[in-house]
Amino acid sequence: MNTLTVLSVWVLTAAGIQLGTLWIMKLSILPMLNTLPYDRYVTVCQLIDMHVFHPIAVWSGVLAAGLGVWAAVLSGSALVSTFFVIGSVGMVVVGIASEGFNRPIWRQIEQWSPRRVAERWNRKRYHWHIAHQVRTYAAITAVAAYVVALLAQA
Repeated sequence: MNTLTVLSVWVLTAAGIQLGTLWIMKLSILPMLNTLPYDRYVTVCQLIDMHVFHPIAVWSGVLAAGLGVWAAVLSGSALVSTFFVIGSVGMVVVGIASEGFNRPIWRQIEQWSPRRVAERWNRKRYHWHIAHQVRTYAAITAVAAYVVALLAQA
């Protein structure tokens, strides 16, 4: 097994795990949250401890993007390199959406009172939802590109 194969499997695994967590949120957690009235929405969100998940997800994504670029350099094939770069760009988009939009809003929700409706909470919830869609589809793009990069090596 060579370095490129190890990098390929690592970035695909990291992107796949990231996609899995985002997909679960998209299909089950967010629809449930979005049906809740304000007080229960805030209470449930505050019960979800994201302080461990966020750093792991961010650094896994950053590492995957960096290793994907390294794999692109090592590949020696324009086609394989292109797909590694596309996958890495997808992972960077996941990180930007997460750290630039989702995480800051989540940190605000952690401070909200279930008894006093936060200013523009519906708008923030909508923005959080849109950013989550962006990062989920960016993760799909990353996984697909890394799969093609891995298969194109054969």
